Amino acid sequence: MKNSTFLTSCLVHGFLAVVLQDHVTAQEDGARTAKADNTAAEKAIRASVDNFAKAYNSHDAKAVADLFLPEAQIVDEADNTIQGRESIQHLFTEVFAEQPDTGIAIEIESIRFIGTSLAVETGSTTTVPPAGQESESGRYSVLHILQDGKWSMGLVRDIPAEPSHRDHLEALAWLVGDWVDESVDGRVHTSCRWADNDSFLLQEVTVRRADQEVIKVSQRIGWDPLRKQFKAWTFDSEGGYGESQWIPTETGWLIKATSVNTDGSTASATNHVELIGMDRYVFQSVDRVSGNELLPAVKVIVVRQPPQPQELESTPVPTK
Repeated sequence: MKNSTFLTSCLVHGFLAVVLQDHVTAQEDGARTAKADNTAAEKAIRASVDNFAKAYNSHDAKAVADLFLPEAQIVDEADNTIQGRESIQHLFTEVFAEQPDTGIAIEIESIRFIGTSLAVETGSTTTVPPAGQESESGRYSVLHILQDGKWSMGLVRDIPAEPSHRDHLEALAWLVGDWVDESVDGRVHTSCRWADNDSFLLQEVTVRRADQEVIKVSQRIGWDPLRKQFKAWTFDSEGGYGESQWIPTETGWLIKATSVNTDGSTASATNHVELIGMDRYVFQSVDRVSGNELLPAVKVIVVRQPPQPQELESTPVPTK
């Protein structure tokens, strides 16, 4: 039985093909001390929502925009995007000019924390128009981000009454991009992107260790409409395959993973993921069993890889 196959295709469904079993960085101390009081955080977020309603009903576009991060986005149901605090202020200035006597009422449905610095709020809005006019209702999701000790809105998205698979996957949209876990023992690179009409997140993982063949893992993450939760399907370059069920927790995700190794033996593990900012998360894997072998626990910190600088195109020198 090849433990590398098990480790890549089963233990890290959805996040990282961990083969560096003893790789625990000094960043763990920061992760342990970074845990925030969710009760106080939820109170701060609810106060921010109240401030939004007050600013909206006062038709104060600047006060509304100040509740957003400088690089924040607002996305409507048609995927039209407004980005940047200045553009958001301009948007609400136009809205208030078109509807000078209309207010808004907001009802929060849920606030769920992802790690210590991110929270996803879902809720509904109802316009309060002048007498004699009909009100309009809608649903929304907001990604709140803790930055410099303050909770601000980072992404606001209008969602339909019946959420699509993309709407559900917004809770994992922070995964999109490139991630890396690297030590003296090797390097694991993970690239994540939207796929198939944004109904899935597709992850491609490359594992490199000294004196060993490169292992590649492909994983598809989607919304299971039967279980009403996230599910992932994984295949690796050695012939192993597996699946996992994801359950949200107060600090992140609990992932129950099972797989089949290349020799036909089965494996299972319980994984925990805690986000500690948009660019870093803690991954832990416990209760790891491959065939009849009990494997040691794994804990690593994974960081987002910054985009590579684009190469400047050289200007051809004209010839006579």
